[in-house]
Amino acid sequence: MLATLVAMSGNPAMAEDATPIASAETAAEPAAETREPNAPVTLAPVQVIAEKPADAYVGDLSIGKGSLTIRETPQSASVITRERLDDQNVVNIADALKFTTGVTVQRFDGAGLFNNYYVRGYQVDSIQLDGLPFGSAGNIVDNDPAMYERIELLRGPGGLFQGAGEPGASLNLVRKRAQDKTLLNGAATFGSWNLYRAELDGGAPLTEDGSLRARGVAVYETRDSYQDVVNSQKKLGYGTLEYDFDKATTLSVGGVIQRVDSVINQGLPAYADGRLLDVPRSTFIGADWNELAPKTTDVFAELERRLAGGGEIKFAVRRLDRKVLYKVARANGAVDANGSTAIQTGVYTTDRENLSTDLYANLPFDFAGHTHNLIVGANWRDQDQTNDSSTFANSYTQNVFEPDHALAEPPLPYTMQDDVKTTQFGGYSQVRLRVLDPLTLVAGGRISWWESRSRNLATGRTTSDYAVDGQLTPFFAVIYDVLEQVSLYASYADIFQPQNAAQASGEQIKPRTGNQYETGIKAEFLNQRVIAQFALFRLQDQNRAIEDPTNNMFSVPSGKVRSQGFETEVTGMLLPGWNLSAGYTNVDTQYRVSTVTQEGQSFAPFTPRHSANLWTRYQIANGLLQGLSMGGGLRAVSSFYSQVGTVRFVGDAYTVLSTQLGYELNSHWSANLTVNNLLDEKYYEKVSSSFRQNFYGEPRSFTLALRAKF
Repeated sequence: MLATLVAMSGNPAMAEDATPIASAETAAEPAAETREPNAPVTLAPVQVIAEKPADAYVGDLSIGKGSLTIRETPQSASVITRERLDDQNVVNIADALKFTTGVTVQRFDGAGLFNNYYVRGYQVDSIQLDGLPFGSAGNIVDNDPAMYERIELLRGPGGLFQGAGEPGASLNLVRKRAQDKTLLNGAATFGSWNLYRAELDGGAPLTEDGSLRARGVAVYETRDSYQDVVNSQKKLGYGTLEYDFDKATTLSVGGVIQRVDSVINQGLPAYADGRLLDVPRSTFIGADWNELAPKTTDVFAELERRLAGGGEIKFAVRRLDRKVLYKVARANGAVDANGSTAIQTGVYTTDRENLSTDLYANLPFDFAGHTHNLIVGANWRDQDQTNDSSTFANSYTQNVFEPDHALAEPPLPYTMQDDVKTTQFGGYSQVRLRVLDPLTLVAGGRISWWESRSRNLATGRTTSDYAVDGQLTPFFAVIYDVLEQVSLYASYADIFQPQNAAQASGEQIKPRTGNQYETGIKAEFLNQRVIAQFALFRLQDQNRAIEDPTNNMFSVPSGKVRSQGFETEVTGMLLPGWNLSAGYTNVDTQYRVSTVTQEGQSFAPFTPRHSANLWTRYQIANGLLQGLSMGGGLRAVSSFYSQVGTVRFVGDAYTVLSTQLGYELNSHWSANLTVNNLLDEKYYEKVSSSFRQNFYGEPRSFTLALRAKF
């Protein structure tokens, strides 16, 4: 595909020329009555500017402090734009990432609210909001995507600006901003299993000159599920104000409130020998009083000063609070021959308070005939998490072939309470040097301080206390432009992850370090409307704490994991009206040094060796069928598994197709009908153990979205 696009870029017949925009300064002409007869008329000079066409599926990255194109970024990356989210009728982050190159979504509940995301075998454990990182310990509860302009994914370690974390990827959610023009957008969505959803997105300047402006987004959604009993209701409100003190200084403030109430389903159990159940996909194991109720409150402020030459100084602060009530009756044992399984009951609440700040300067400078760039900054974040839990105990049995959901709710008193406080501070710097016209060198580093302390609130006893001081995180890259629109790159990226483990000597084990070597090629075509990329990577996660073979009460820092493979992606507008996003990933993860039972085995067996994703859409621009659009996509993965001891639970390879038909009545009104899992493939989307957490994928479903834009 890359070779085809190279050929297209050199063929004027295949490329659409940008529409030239002419602008002219008005020259004062002599009045008609004073102009001499037949005197020549001198016209003002005309400057022709080639305007880049609107990019439907191609976007820039702000995850690296500033704005870079994907081609300028020396790591594999993806951007999911607002138009692509709307085109696919995506209404949650997990569904958007399922169609993103190299991402494995691990669901933890039937309603799709609790999810973990994995890239290159590692959990994405830090989610950034407008470039500010937040810890995501535990399963992630995402805000509704209606409030975001785009989703950015940077594959590989992101320790330079993030600090501690896993080495697989960084995820950045970029919010919608207030604009200096009036807008009003709305959407109504209807779908299978009583899906009803309404969105409203509006904004306007509040002063005549547009220096003060506002924007707000509201969402209401209610739905049942293909699983019996499961349902959810979601409400979101987002608002922001922006004020320009002058042409170069802007203050932005805002907040988000999201409330969700749902019935949680923790998946199916399985047989002790690894066989998965063959039951209707609607089967729900649990009670009708199961509940999952996450509440999110988010407030933020950003002050930005734009500098001459494209630089900026930016300070941001954000407070994010998440409270979750989790009350459940769930499977907790292997299925007997007659279909009986144990049911465990319990309740758990968590209150996670996050405060994050970041200050940086992005400073372009000229030297030796070239423009270079320097970034310097520091960030600090604090997370205080309080957990209250009952004792989880087996209270009932249930037959998986004829489940009875009318289980009596037992008393669930809280018996355990703990608090975990994590603080991180770091300073970072990066320089981009344009050494020669085709050659750019990138070098950076970060020094981090990290501390975590856990307490049992009932006894007041500190149960864990460990720290990391002065951890260095380097980054190096080289980018070489072999053609005007094609670049080769190679990069080394690093990250660290603290470990709460000690050696027999009593010394705390130093953090794990994830370091990655990546090389690849990136190309832009058709006036930057299409981006194609190919990457080879090898990631090594070392210094892992594993059991001390001579004293199993302690650990030794000798574990090593390797993740390697390649991936390719093509995204953009191939022809006027034809948008495409397609990707393929091949990844192999392995324990290189570990315990006897693990060494040589797959580190992340739930990550398929092969995965492919495709979404494409074509809209007819003229003729009798003007306004009609057709689209479709697929998600295909090879087999995957989970292993508990010597027992393996295998999920078979599957391919899921989707299709769409839409119609744009005019520039304001449109509708599209999407059919997911077109062939009604029955497959396991996730496998885990004999106890629970085995999930069927969603059956065939229909979604109709009506949209208005003014």
